[in-house]
Amino acid sequence: MTDLRAFCLVVDLGSITAAAKTLGETKGSVSRRITRLEHALGVELLRRSPRLVQATEDGVAYRMRVGRALELLEDANVAVQQARSRPRGHLRVTAPFDLGLSILAPLSAGFAERFPEISLELLLTEALLDFDAHQVDVALRATSSLPDSSLIAHKLQHIEVGLFAAPSYLRKHGAVRRPEDLAGHRLLLAQTARGHATIALSARDGRDRAELRVRAAISASDFSFCREVALAGGGIALVPAINVRGDLDAKRLVPVLKDYAIHGAASLYLVHPGTRFLPSKIRAFRDYLLDAFGVQGRREAAAAR
Repeated sequence: MTDLRAFCLVVDLGSITAAAKTLGETKGSVSRRITRLEHALGVELLRRSPRLVQATEDGVAYRMRVGRALELLEDANVAVQQARSRPRGHLRVTAPFDLGLSILAPLSAGFAERFPEISLELLLTEALLDFDAHQVDVALRATSSLPDSSLIAHKLQHIEVGLFAAPSYLRKHGAVRRPEDLAGHRLLLAQTARGHATIALSARDGRDRAELRVRAAISASDFSFCREVALAGGGIALVPAINVRGDLDAKRLVPVLKDYAIHGAASLYLVHPGTRFLPSKIRAFRDYLLDAFGVQGRREAAAAR
């Protein structure tokens, strides 16, 4: 590449000395570059004399073709560098439906404003989409453990699961003071086995532990539905706390058995391909979420494909 640039400069400037000065090299170094290029092509490109350096007919034709090629190559280099420094393109992100509503919906608005040249496509599904088969760029996974793979996972936060109900429901059906009291209430559960589930609780002070086999008054395939039923006063919902954070702040829902922790909680991970040169659009989304969760640079070594 530098040999070609040296040749073009010598032809344009009419001087090996001037070309050497432009390149920051010695006159002998530039002369060797031209000689090496002529030997590789098997043609004479320059006529050299003590007073004049002039392109041969072959040299003139070669200069024209090489010049166009170098311009195209330079344009390509600039385009790649600009794309890396200014994120752009189409970004496909997959996440569970509930996480998409509670986490990605509010964050995507700010991301789109900050990176207007990236078009964001959200694939909200409970299925674990394959990165290659579904052309996924980034995934959000809620899981208690990650199997080994070539993907990179960043832990965003711990997802705590809790029991929540509308104040109107508790006024009508009574307070829940002990885990055993749940048997007399309408439970709203997601992902049950034919309407039944096991809830393991332990007192936060360590004095009590209970494992209850419960029946759902209403069960659904996602947490958002359970949350909506709870807001309508339909029962006590077992859902991730992150899904009802706004409802708790607005006192539309209140915690039930808040002195107990529920076992089986998961962690939220951001997952992306483990390539050395990560596309700028993926880096922009990754860094945006890491910054939003306050875990910049935190990384796990494995993720689910």
